[in-house]
Amino acid sequence: MERKCILMAVDGSERCLQAVSRFGSFLGGRKDCCFLLLHCVQQNLLLYPGELWDADTSLRIARDTQEKICRSITGRCRQALLDAGYTEEQVEETCCYDSLDPGMDILKTAEREKIRTLTVGRRGLSTAENLLLGSVSSRVAHYSEHRTVWVMDPEAPASGKVLLAVEGRPECRAITYYVNEWIAPTPGLSYTLLHIMPPLPPAYWDDGHILDAGERNERQEWRKDWEQESRRLVDKFMDEARHALQLQGIADSSIETKVLSAKRGIAQDLLREMERGEYEAVLMGKRSFKEQKPFLMGSHANKVLHNARKVHLCLVGTL
Repeated sequence: MERKCILMAVDGSERCLQAVSRFGSFLGGRKDCCFLLLHCVQQNLLLYPGELWDADTSLRIARDTQEKICRSITGRCRQALLDAGYTEEQVEETCCYDSLDPGMDILKTAEREKIRTLTVGRRGLSTAENLLLGSVSSRVAHYSEHRTVWVMDPEAPASGKVLLAVEGRPECRAITYYVNEWIAPTPGLSYTLLHIMPPLPPAYWDDGHILDAGERNERQEWRKDWEQESRRLVDKFMDEARHALQLQGIADSSIETKVLSAKRGIAQDLLREMERGEYEAVLMGKRSFKEQKPFLMGSHANKVLHNARKVHLCLVGTL
């Protein structure tokens, strides 16, 4: 049986330990999953004041000290996964020593190990306590080219409810494919396909002058045609996604579709639905590199990444 490997970046915080346990439980202790636990030991955080200027100590902290720190952290997370129902053979540990940029080291490890799915924690503790910071999660999400990133949250409810937030047909297909491969084998989950209709384009309401009766009627017909065509396209790719989930053995009664009109903005409306629906996990797409800019800069996914709470957020990488 081919196993799906997940790179799980961990720190020494209690929140991270709880998030690992919750995320492991969310996947249901499946036998087709394996985990590579990674901790990055940051060299500069191990030095006392003044040691940065001492050539003998600032160049490299003793490897055995770093290894003890790392194994202590990954060992606790390993036990959390074993307690969630996974076997010894499904969980491996690795360390990155003398790390100056944990975010980039996480991505390099994923590249070296050819792992497509990464998990990071939403929050760490302070730098003085030698932990990966919340900014590391953001950095990994921004620069994980063609990879999927989960942001684990220890407060995600064990509701078994999964929200698939889709904007268009290509993204819908990518998210559905990922769900079928990675999540559908987990029993007992229910799925909601959500699309938030964008506001009416300015061309349909910015008249530029006072309309006469004939122009008003014509404009209303344009709006009606636009709304009908937009809804037709949405219904089409949502039906395709539902059918794809059903082919994986998910019961029709476990699949719901929602199409909402944007009110406060797509990102804000999505965050409200996430809070109201008490979802355990939310999946959405993220942007690819364009003109050397980070994936999520200015996107809906970026806003959700920084404001989502009490949910496992999955940013699905698309080519």
